[in-house]
Amino acid sequence: MYNRNQPTYSTRYQPQQHSVSPPPLQHPIPTHPPIQMRDPPTSSPSPPTQQHQQHQQHQQHQQHQQHLPNANIWHLNDATAQMGMEFGRTAFSAGSEYVEKNINRFVDISALKYYFKVNNSYVANKIKLLLFPWRHKRWTRIVIRSEQNGQLEGFKPPRDDINSPDLYIPAMALVTYVLLTGIVSGAQGNKFHPEVLGVNATSAFFLVLLELVFIKTGCYLLNITSDTNVLNLLAYSGYKFVGVIVTLAVSLIAPFWFVASTFLYTAFANGFFLLRSLRQVVFPDASATVSIQQRQKRKRIHFLFLVAALQVVFMYLLVR
Repeated sequence: MYNRNQPTYSTRYQPQQHSVSPPPLQHPIPTHPPIQMRDPPTSSPSPPTQQHQQHQQHQQHQQHQQHLPNANIWHLNDATAQMGMEFGRTAFSAGSEYVEKNINRFVDISALKYYFKVNNSYVANKIKLLLFPWRHKRWTRIVIRSEQNGQLEGFKPPRDDINSPDLYIPAMALVTYVLLTGIVSGAQGNKFHPEVLGVNATSAFFLVLLELVFIKTGCYLLNITSDTNVLNLLAYSGYKFVGVIVTLAVSLIAPFWFVASTFLYTAFANGFFLLRSLRQVVFPDASATVSIQQRQKRKRIHFLFLVAALQVVFMYLLVR
């Protein structure tokens, strides 16, 4: 049954429908712009971003820096480049001419090259000969004769004859000696100074020069007119550095008595080597030995032994 006192739904909600209107619907706003279809560009591409422009500018700057020297070179004036090349060629020819006129006046470069014609086999056998000369049998040098008339033209170079003097071993031994003296000076507790190398090099050169003058003077006083070339005598005098290097190297690891024994052995070995090598200079051949007077022959023999004995003194001054 219908109850009149119970409110109907229409009368109950009627005041609300007429008093407040419902709020309008709100759609969410997209955070990204909608994708729009567009035609491909026909005129020009869109301008790059700022970061992309900076990257391109940086690459262009690096390329410009890399190619700048080449660009400067290729853009030189041709006349200036030719003038510079001509000036350099003239200066080089003038320097070569000056060297030939002045240095060749004192040292024959072509003759100096002869003393550096060595190989590894020669160097190894020569050092072995300097340390053990007692085992060597043949001491005469190999000569070169003309094929037409058989006349003497010279001697074979060091790489073909172990008895031929060279300047490679003395030069390398001198440099090694100077460096080794610096090592020994520091190992003995003394404070190393670069001046030590200069002092030792000067002292070594002075001793070699002194021995060279002594031998040359003795050959002149004894009227020795055979092959007394200054470069030959310089090579023979420089071989003592091999024994000195061995002695200094032993002094770094061995006691004093062993060092003294090594020094005496290398000094006598070098003296024996000079005695046999310079004999070919003092007495060139058997016929000359017979023709020399007995008194003159005795003087030459004494001179040879004096040169051999002086090796002990010179090597001691270099070792101490």
